[in-house]
Amino acid sequence: MTSPYLLSFSTVVPASLDAAFTGVLDAPLETLFTERAGVIPPIKECTGQDGGWDAVGKTRTVVLQDGSSNLETLVEYSRPGSYRYQLSDFTGPMKALVAKVEGQFTFVPEGDATRVTWSWKIHPTNPLARQVLPVVGFFWRRYAAGMWPRYAASLT
Repeated sequence: MTSPYLLSFSTVVPASLDAAFTGVLDAPLETLFTERAGVIPPIKECTGQDGGWDAVGKTRTVVLQDGSSNLETLVEYSRPGSYRYQLSDFTGPMKALVAKVEGQFTFVPEGDATRVTWSWKIHPTNPLARQVLPVVGFFWRRYAAGMWPRYAASLT
């Protein structure tokens, strides 16, 4: 079995725990992820979501600007501390590299603010794909770094 590749990125936002949690869940992904980061294109839209993103088992298809997509499934919802999701059914270039991604957002009070941590556990399709994941990780960090300011601005 090939080991997953782990990524994590945190920021502190001037918002309450509940506001920070709601801000991530309610934000349309296409407003947070608007710029390409190397191999990772911006998000064009999410389709197939029924109602809010607020119950385990809900799904949506994330469509990227290059036409590729993946299925996102909410697997844990622990308001206001964390939520976890899984990305699967990749199309496009990532299909050859990624079997699935286990993603998580965690929210922890930090003074009058909230520390928000976004993490990914990328499961490669095979050992050779695992060798390429540090490159994906480099661009993922740029993707996250671009998202945080848009997320923080949405909270004010």
